[in-house]
Amino acid sequence: MSKKCKKICYVNPGINIRRPISFIMNSLKEKDYKISILTPRQKFIGKREKTRHYDDFEGINLITYPIWTKKSGFIWPIPANLGFIKNCWKILKENDIIHVWVPFYPNTFITCLLKLLFFKKKILILTMDTFPGYSFKASSILDIFFKIFFKTIGKTAFFASNYISIYGKSFLKYSKKAGVPQKKIRITPPGIDLDIKPSDRNIRNMFGIKENEKIILFVGLHNNRKGIDLIIKTANLIKNENVRFILVGDGPERNRAIQLVKDLNLNDKFVFTGSRLDVHNFYNEADILFFPSRGEGLAGVLMEAMIYQVPIVTSNIAGTKDLVSHMNNGLMCEVENFNCYAKCIKRLLDNHDLSSKFKENGLKMIKNHYLWENNIRNFERIYNLGED
Repeated sequence: MSKKCKKICYVNPGINIRRPISFIMNSLKEKDYKISILTPRQKFIGKREKTRHYDDFEGINLITYPIWTKKSGFIWPIPANLGFIKNCWKILKENDIIHVWVPFYPNTFITCLLKLLFFKKKILILTMDTFPGYSFKASSILDIFFKIFFKTIGKTAFFASNYISIYGKSFLKYSKKAGVPQKKIRITPPGIDLDIKPSDRNIRNMFGIKENEKIILFVGLHNNRKGIDLIIKTANLIKNENVRFILVGDGPERNRAIQLVKDLNLNDKFVFTGSRLDVHNFYNEADILFFPSRGEGLAGVLMEAMIYQVPIVTSNIAGTKDLVSHMNNGLMCEVENFNCYAKCIKRLLDNHDLSSKFKENGLKMIKNHYLWENNIRNFERIYNLGED
């Protein structure tokens, strides 16, 4: 390994650590790299609390700064004072490589701007895990914002970057539309470890789910992009089936979703668990993972379902298409087609052989293409310039 590549700092966009950042950091710290991370925290909270099962900072230099934004785990965090600029300057000065995730957060954009203006000899890697406005529709207003951003000041981040990593081939056409210099692009899919945990709690007893009820599981942020409304609309079409929808997670749309469930008289069909650190207990009991997201990178939830051998019904979108192949290791529908989702769920419930096929092929997909022990090398090749 080149000596100039020993110090790497990651710039995490939101208050929750991105799953790939955590895995990469904790893998490379064992390989003689010196790892730092710059990440926001809520104002007036001095210490980070462990909010995710992959928030592990042992052996990593954790640098935080306060933010003003309320509920910043769900929306863009805004630095509360100029201390962020000081920290950003420091990481650019002291590290050989800066690795930034998505440039449309204030912290990540400012890092790219400072690098371009004052630290041109430093190496900056930009990871684009999705292209909002192109690879998925956020909202009419946000789509316009993102397209304007990519065509104007967003180019600053592209110019500042030595390499731009994307998660899969399905994002290539969207990267062109967003104006990413194609010669800088490297495809670097994240991965997952085959760390399958046995159940240590009985979720059926915990939530009053009968043994003969099939569990349709969703894990993720409760917001419009994740398709929480589509889950409820789908459930309304198959309310006569002996199923229970379990939604693990939290988010800005949770209360609205609970109210919609009430309005449709579906209370006996839904369980909203809130945020959980024992997600393995839910995967171990699930019959189907239902993930009708409107926009993703390379969803870790889908990879988790595959290693726990839970059959998948999901949306036909960029990123997901790199993981799931229709009728091979899952069933896919066009995003808003909840009639299709309902038919797919019923098909899996009624077809044991198809379910078994998806379980087997999903695990094969992970072992062949998405193990961290293999995919970490793609990132190392970029860090060790000249060996790419």
